[in-house]
Amino acid sequence: MAIKPIKKNNISNQVFDQIKAEIANGVWKPGSRIPSENEFVKMFNVSRITVRNALQRLIALELLEIRQGDGTFVREFSADMYMNSLMPMLFLENTEILQVLEFRKIIEVEAGALAVERATEEDIKKLEEIYDKMEKCKDNNEEFAIEDLNFHMALAETTKNSLVIKVTYIIKDILSVSMIEIVRNLGVTDGLYYHKLIIEAIKERDIEKVKKTLKDHIVTTIEKVSKIDSELK
Repeated sequence: MAIKPIKKNNISNQVFDQIKAEIANGVWKPGSRIPSENEFVKMFNVSRITVRNALQRLIALELLEIRQGDGTFVREFSADMYMNSLMPMLFLENTEILQVLEFRKIIEVEAGALAVERATEEDIKKLEEIYDKMEKCKDNNEEFAIEDLNFHMALAETTKNSLVIKVTYIIKDILSVSMIEIVRNLGVTDGLYYHKLIIEAIKERDIEKVKKTLKDHIVTTIEKVSKIDSELK
């Protein structure tokens, strides 16, 4: 379990985000009971009202449900729940991960071209700092996946295109879960290799190189996930 003490700014949002992340990471699976309010108060070192507000938001999103006399549980997810636009897609099958990757191939390759054109020295420095963090946590799949996501969020921001940035943030939960599953199944070697090439291409202002690198990275991942999917059938 990756619960961390809460800093004193945006407290309710931090509690909400950490609980949601633990659900997404499968720490609390559908149908399982989560800790009580009192237990969360001790874990987060925050007030009861802060915990209650976060839980109420998760209940409103239909991620949690209260069972009278039993406690609060992670909801069992059904296909029709995904029709709710407020509902994060927190559990993905391999076929759905492939669809996320196909979406990324359409969006990220051209977004990478914009990033080459518009990246500032500060943008490049941020990407390099995230890459350094990826290298340092390469033995921890979940932490690596978090930094992998941070890299792609930063890449979207580097485009300076408000629609690309907004769409990327809207689907952040879906990207997060897909990256966690990809890293768990495929490891970190490809991620480190291709992300380094992406940074090099941006520094060289080489649009074709960054597009080819992003496409190769995503296509290679699609092929490997497809192979795993076919072996499971």
